[in-house]
Amino acid sequence: MIDALRKIWVFAGSERKNLNRSVLLGVLYAMFHALQIAALYIVLKGLIEHADGVETAMESLAILAVSILGRSAVEYISQLQRVHAGYFMAANKRIAIGDRLKRVPMGYFNETSLGRITGIATTVLGDVEETASMVLVRTLTGFLNTLILIPMVFAFDWRIGVIFITGITVYLRVTAAMEAKSRLLAPKRQEAQAALVEAVLEQLHGMHVIKAFNLTGKGDERMRGALAESERANLAMERLFTPYVIAQELTLRLFSVLIIAAALYAYLTGTMELLNVLMCIVFSFIAYEQLESAGSALSLLRVVC
Repeated sequence: MIDALRKIWVFAGSERKNLNRSVLLGVLYAMFHALQIAALYIVLKGLIEHADGVETAMESLAILAVSILGRSAVEYISQLQRVHAGYFMAANKRIAIGDRLKRVPMGYFNETSLGRITGIATTVLGDVEETASMVLVRTLTGFLNTLILIPMVFAFDWRIGVIFITGITVYLRVTAAMEAKSRLLAPKRQEAQAALVEAVLEQLHGMHVIKAFNLTGKGDERMRGALAESERANLAMERLFTPYVIAQELTLRLFSVLIIAAALYAYLTGTMELLNVLMCIVFSFIAYEQLESAGSALSLLRVVC
């Protein structure tokens, strides 16, 4: 995983500064998002302590307003930086490919298929353009925000912290196993994709021959084979990763339930106040939100890398 992220970072070239800004803005977004928990804490505390309703409502409303406005502004700027980086990192690579092709000897195209080069410059780099920057930013942001959250949870209650970090560890082990499997099939999928583009271009170039000699069903055998191979490669990846995705989801849901169970047990044994129990229940629904976001981005990493 780290090696794949490093490859994207190197590939970005001059667009790294935009990726840096997008990652930092992603961390800031999580901070604004966390303000919702503070607003809820004020409401729950007011209900338990029978505080003035109007004052409590105004305080919560002010915090929520800052949270919503901050998230909107930060997400807008972060997305602009991410899209800019994705577009120009692919555009710069296409220009570099074009400059290189100007200088190759003519015999180069006797050994290398022009359709394959075209497929790389269009379909393959199109995938990179759309997903590479998003995968890098969401993965780094998700893990950074989770790391920031760990000491805060331990400061709140070490028992909840132990459950929280155990869930993270199990999730990362499942993700690492999934990533190891992806290295076997991702190159085959990319090859099948490039071969498909090459076969389609060849079919289009020879369409007049196919029509003239009525070769439909015979002259397009290579394209049909490329379609079948691309379908097989994509389905093989999905079948391979489906059990891991299920395991990831079950892991997060299980440890979220364990956080609730631990909080209720602590309350019944008199070692946790009611307010803290309610906050733990709320926290269980959002505890692994950032980690889950990073995990969903990692599912695309196998394609991008």
